Amino acid sequence: MVAIHEILKKRIIEAIRTAKVQGGWKVVVVDEPALKILESACKMFDILEEKVTLVEQLEKTRQTYPLEAVYIITPSQESVSKVIEDFTKQSTPLYTGAHVFLTSPPEHPVYKMLMNSMMPTNLLRDYKELFIEFHAREAQVYSFESPDSFFRLYSPVENTVNAVFDGELKKLAKQLLSVCVSLGENPLIRYQKGADLDPDYTNKSLPFKLAQLVQNELDNYANIRKKQGLPLETQRKRSVLFILDRTVDMYTPVLHEFTYQAMANDLLPIENGQKYTYSYADEDGSSANKEAILDETDSIWVNKAANLNDIKKMLATLPQFQTMKEKYSVHLNIAQECMSVFDKEKLAEVATVEQNCATGYTSDSHHPKTLMDDMIPILDNPVISSTTKVRMLMLFIMYKRGISEEDRLKLLNHARISLPENEAINNLEFFGEKLIRAKPGPSVMKKKKYRQPQGDDIHYEFSRYVPRLKNVLECHINKNLDNAAYPYTKDPAGGSDGNKATSNLRSAKPTWHLKGQEAKNPRIIVFITGGVTYSELRAAYEITTKHRQDVIIGSTHIITPQKFVEDLAVLRKPPTRSYSPPKQRPLPTPPKAPATQNYNPYSKSPSSDYHQSHQGGYYPQNAYSQQGTYPAGNYQQGNYPYNQSNPGYQQQGYPTRPQYMNPKP
Repeated sequence: MVAIHEILKKRIIEAIRTAKVQGGWKVVVVDEPALKILESACKMFDILEEKVTLVEQLEKTRQTYPLEAVYIITPSQESVSKVIEDFTKQSTPLYTGAHVFLTSPPEHPVYKMLMNSMMPTNLLRDYKELFIEFHAREAQVYSFESPDSFFRLYSPVENTVNAVFDGELKKLAKQLLSVCVSLGENPLIRYQKGADLDPDYTNKSLPFKLAQLVQNELDNYANIRKKQGLPLETQRKRSVLFILDRTVDMYTPVLHEFTYQAMANDLLPIENGQKYTYSYADEDGSSANKEAILDETDSIWVNKAANLNDIKKMLATLPQFQTMKEKYSVHLNIAQECMSVFDKEKLAEVATVEQNCATGYTSDSHHPKTLMDDMIPILDNPVISSTTKVRMLMLFIMYKRGISEEDRLKLLNHARISLPENEAINNLEFFGEKLIRAKPGPSVMKKKKYRQPQGDDIHYEFSRYVPRLKNVLECHINKNLDNAAYPYTKDPAGGSDGNKATSNLRSAKPTWHLKGQEAKNPRIIVFITGGVTYSELRAAYEITTKHRQDVIIGSTHIITPQKFVEDLAVLRKPPTRSYSPPKQRPLPTPPKAPATQNYNPYSKSPSSDYHQSHQGGYYPQNAYSQQGTYPAGNYQQGNYPYNQSNPGYQQQGYPTRPQYMNPKP
């Protein structure tokens, strides 16, 4: 498969490359949201290779350059206004021309404002809508990096305001269109019906509403391409887009997961799932903070199936141990710190109770009958963190489909948790979970069809629970997924599995397609509102490996159990400020071994290969001399290789909207 970050990178680079300027040299200007999209797929070197002399940030003060600028910005009114100001606010424009590329289609008033303001200047050279409104996190993982969506969709304060709730769904629908266009897919859509949720749960129509909006976006886009005479037919089998929300599985976000990546993100202070900072002790006894970037270039980190013991054994038997120890010292540190937390938090005992609650069975396939008795010693233990206790209480209440008020008070008395943490438990009701049950009843049995007491995938006592997403995808592939529980927005042509070759948004066959060869299995695209867990990411990779069928998975954001509990605690009073990462634990101390610091071209401390200008831009170290001249042979004594009389759009008038960039993933 072609990794989603490679697809995104190719679209960005092709956009920059299509900005035709005489002499070729240009400036790239990005707003802050677009910069983060670029960061997720490209290195600075990739951009500078396209005859880009400087990358600048739109929001910062910039100086005039005798070059044309390629703007890659989000379609917000604020960003478009700043572009206009660059050419109209002062007598001399900042640049000699503008190639405006929006990450997604703008609202009509914003588009009209751009055209009405820029066309009279005769400086608008090009305009395109790129459909790249998402972040590539891994080869098969995308994210909208929008944790605030959690509150807009689920908070009883926010989602009762129709304008907020509906506006958020429309935004997500447009972003999902970007994902589909970039992948070159016009998928069939299946959505979660939510029939097994509490009848009093008022938000169960969320997946349906979002699915309808996405279907409308896809239909409109396909109609526009058809009117433009662009091809829609290929032999590739049509993909399926699953639209789910967090209620599809409330166990997975709070369970302790013991595969390497998930466990490390759960127990250690890893920023945004990638940046790990720790205290390093040198041989002379001095200490310093080190930073490591954990991404797909790290073969250990991307091993989804590895657990902690696998990592420790592998590191202990490395050839040329001293050299490899230096390279992998960060993983030695992570493994040691995870084991330290595992022992301190008594996670072996905790995980046994958690798995019994989540699966509904003990490890020997019996129904658990002593759960409360098993929990009380853990709840009484002052060494175990209150967050761990809250997670266990949540799992127990969800397993029981509500408990009596008497049992609730008894358990809280033993746990001695804070009021905000108690509020996190109470707020499970906003996800269709029952908290209080007056009498014992059969309700506990309602979810058992999704529990798996034993199976081929169960290898570890502490990992018996299978994320519900994996069950859903397995059933879909095997063509026995309940259509009533996961209906289609449209009747699929040629059968419920949607495997018949049909309309597709690609303008050309995939790069790996061979003429006469049978089309590959259709992609499965998954979107979960309210956050996706590392366990669910792992499940997507496992499905891909087992069935040779690509699963592309994404969400509003990627969540850890700690952050999920923290967000639940303030759901009735959502934060007014932008999202902040979880509170970090003290920096752990690794073994005495040199650490490898990965190069991050967008970090606040750029590599020596690049210098940062005082305006916030980046340029190659050798691109400018100390006197500030441009690269030799290109810009000499003020003679620049561009043609100021280049008409660009001057003789063309308004571009016919929308001028979509052809998707060529």
